[in-house]
Amino acid sequence: MIVTVVQLAKDTWRISALTIAILMLMTAMFAVPAYAQSKSNPASVHKDWEAHVHGKGSQKQCFITSIPKQLKGEYDRNNRGMTRIYVTHRNSSRNEISTYAGYRYRDQSEVIFNIDGKIHKLYIDGNYAWAYENEASKMIAGMRRGKKLTVTGISSRGNKTIDIYSLSGFTAAYKAINTLCPK
Repeated sequence: MIVTVVQLAKDTWRISALTIAILMLMTAMFAVPAYAQSKSNPASVHKDWEAHVHGKGSQKQCFITSIPKQLKGEYDRNNRGMTRIYVTHRNSSRNEISTYAGYRYRDQSEVIFNIDGKIHKLYIDGNYAWAYENEASKMIAGMRRGKKLTVTGISSRGNKTIDIYSLSGFTAAYKAINTLCPK
């Protein structure tokens, strides 16, 4: 009887190990293509900015993006995800300005967008902050002329973050998406 129980336990362990190995292999097979699709290769690179295009026809959208040159604030860098700023053109929407914080913004706060001393406020939605539509053209003009963009936000934990972006290459990248996604 003891031999049978021991043999049964060994067989069960082998089946479990085989099942786990198969599941891990299947996960890896499906995860790699999904990861590859989520990574985007830029259509062009312009100093500190990249121009990207996704989709075709009515689903086509173009955006430029940059990462901060400097991150400031009293917070654990390991608890903060990737930080980016975007300017996006879609079908009927152009000059959509947003920033991704890498954390959840504090509810009912605003994000400060400082373009060489000119202040603009963005409204928040979770991890993103968005420019008000009536401010976008002024902000784009300032970014085209500017040298530095400072984005200041407050996390849901109350930590203040200051992200400093270079505007070097912004104008060329912006022209690229205007060409890639004309009106």
